[in-house]
Amino acid sequence: MFRSFAIASLLTSAALAQSVVPSGISSDCSTFLTNLNTNTSLTTCLTSLTSATSDYQPGGAAATSPSAAKVGSTLSNLCSSSVTANCPESLIRSKLTDFYLACKPELSSNINKEVLSIYDVLYALSPMKTAACSKDDSGNYCVTQTKLPSTGQTAAQIQAVLSSSPSTPNLDTYSTNNIPFFFIQPTTPSADLCNVCTRNVITSYLNFEAKVPYGPGLGNSLVLKSQPDLYSGVVSTCGSTFLSGAGVQAAGGLSGGTLSGGAVATVAKSQGFIAVTMGALALVASLVF
Repeated sequence: MFRSFAIASLLTSAALAQSVVPSGISSDCSTFLTNLNTNTSLTTCLTSLTSATSDYQPGGAAATSPSAAKVGSTLSNLCSSSVTANCPESLIRSKLTDFYLACKPELSSNINKEVLSIYDVLYALSPMKTAACSKDDSGNYCVTQTKLPSTGQTAAQIQAVLSSSPSTPNLDTYSTNNIPFFFIQPTTPSADLCNVCTRNVITSYLNFEAKVPYGPGLGNSLVLKSQPDLYSGVVSTCGSTFLSGAGVQAAGGLSGGTLSGGAVATVAKSQGFIAVTMGALALVASLVF
């Protein structure tokens, strides 16, 4: 039921990893999840995402020994027109709408964590892909601008937690480390926070949420519950017009993060964390069904 880049790949893998419809849920929800599990359009979508991020699946060579070249090739695959055609945002939006209607009790009044986790990874797929494919004003992928997390954990430690059990991914780790937002924290200094990539990453989620609201409420999300605090922190630090596009300045070495030429040195400094991010996306895609 939940088949499945290092962070992007981790979510994709998780989506594909689980194959059992949760027990103790309503018949409408059970029927919907059973049908979702065999939906050919969604299968094609998830297969294209997992194929594009396969090098960052848990245990993959790129996840354990990341390189700028591999990051570049994976992003090229993930952001290709063929993947976009196989996995259009409209498909995910329609499935999420049907999901909430069929499983409303399990996602609202009587929350079922297993059902919620499926909804969460499916919901995160599209905006996370959009964020991973976003670029700064110099044409550099924003995911390559990943900052070291404030928790003090190493990339290997985070990776180990995320991929320790693909069938039951530790979604709390995604939220605690703000992995869907590439480790951006509300307390990040303005020199590192108030740049084009922060705006692009956060607005990837805001734009998606404007089209299909997160049904259970973000406060209940296992993956995105840190977003309200992150949004408030960004607005407080960068100004009320920052996320609408005004006043954004490319800052903190963005122009040095390309994947060619002088970019290798920049990527190398935090490539372990870039790998984690790529793996999480891969796991999300593989976890949905």
